[in-house]
Amino acid sequence: MGFLDKAKAAATDLAAKADTALGSASLGGPKASGGGHADRYFHDLGVLAYLEANRRPADPEEHRRVMTALQEMDARGAIRSFALHTSPPPPPGASGAGSQGGFPPPPGAASSPVPPPPGGAAPQSQAPPTAATPPRPPPSWMTKDGNDNG
Repeated sequence: MGFLDKAKAAATDLAAKADTALGSASLGGPKASGGGHADRYFHDLGVLAYLEANRRPADPEEHRRVMTALQEMDARGAIRSFALHTSPPPPPGASGAGSQGGFPPPPGAASSPVPPPPGGAAPQSQAPPTAATPPRPPPSWMTKDGNDNG
């Protein structure tokens, strides 16, 4: 027996052991009493619900069978997640209450207005608002002659 024949036999033996280990560990997902996965039962339940919602014939006995299997799996804790897989992502800016995706608002963004104090009079500003400051002139290295006059 040559080296390649021995390597092939060892690989075949290793693959068989891996299949056996995966099968006994049930890594394919939780098994139901009927031998199927929870995902398959959830799929069947979705199909039955869709048929019923569209007034199409759906076997009530099948609905009971699927619900019973799912309830048994839930009672055993065999269902790992109830997360929806097809939910759309939240709209931009809706992930945080009043914030933009968990980030603070940009500078100068208006926050919620301050309500007037009791008594009805709005507070008076102490200093008049200043006009916007003009932009700074460019640095001297950006001018032709090295002076600020351009």
